[in-house]
Amino acid sequence: QELFLGSEGALGIITEVTVKVFPLPERREITSFAFPSMAAGLEAIRRIVRPGWRPAVVRLYDQLESARHFSAQGIPADACMLLAVCEGPAALAAAELTVCREVASAMGAVEVGGAPVEHWFGKRNEVPSWDFFLQNGLVVDTIEVAATWDRVVGLYDAVVATLQEVPGILAGTAHSSHSYGQGTNLYITFAIRPDDYAKAEALYLEAWGRVMEATIKAGGTLAHHHGIGRLRVPWLERELKSAYPILQAIKRALDPSG
Repeated sequence: QELFLGSEGALGIITEVTVKVFPLPERREITSFAFPSMAAGLEAIRRIVRPGWRPAVVRLYDQLESARHFSAQGIPADACMLLAVCEGPAALAAAELTVCREVASAMGAVEVGGAPVEHWFGKRNEVPSWDFFLQNGLVVDTIEVAATWDRVVGLYDAVVATLQEVPGILAGTAHSSHSYGQGTNLYITFAIRPDDYAKAEALYLEAWGRVMEATIKAGGTLAHHHGIGRLRVPWLERELKSAYPILQAIKRALDPSG
């Protein structure tokens, strides 16, 4: 079954699953911190998760996304907001909260409190419809990539910079949603308003291509959890290198008819 990991169903179809049930946590602690930069916030996450602490949520937004999502919660100007949720046995939740506060303070962050987290819990699944984007002449998408800790700041800087070169770009922003001892992911969001909507597809593909190229050059990985799909295929062989023909051979052996 390990062959199915990351294959997006290319090697088979899942017909049965076993559901894992989690008990409700004994205690939940929530807070948020305003960091002076994305780099400082990413370093704080590394210092929290690298030793083995695992908050249920440790989620960092860059300055533009912080302002877009949390301005009504009274956050400081130009802040990169880090949301923290610590839950589980009461002693564990309390200890994780203490660690988050100590690390954030050491990195020059200001504790804002639970209001941004409560707002996120309430609004996190609310996304404008495609009709809204079309009516406003917008091209919008998200791209998730990932990198090890020593590369992620460079990856963030490169991706945001290259998106600014797309004609009609309104925003190229990012947040980090999933972190590990080895590194973290970046969720890139871009919004384009073409001067001529006939150019929409070309500009959309240019934005994707720029992010993929920047990720490869920064030593990141092309996808975190959405899989490769069609858009990432042209860059897959460059990332996998010598592993690519092995996957081709497995595909041919298990699915000769495609």
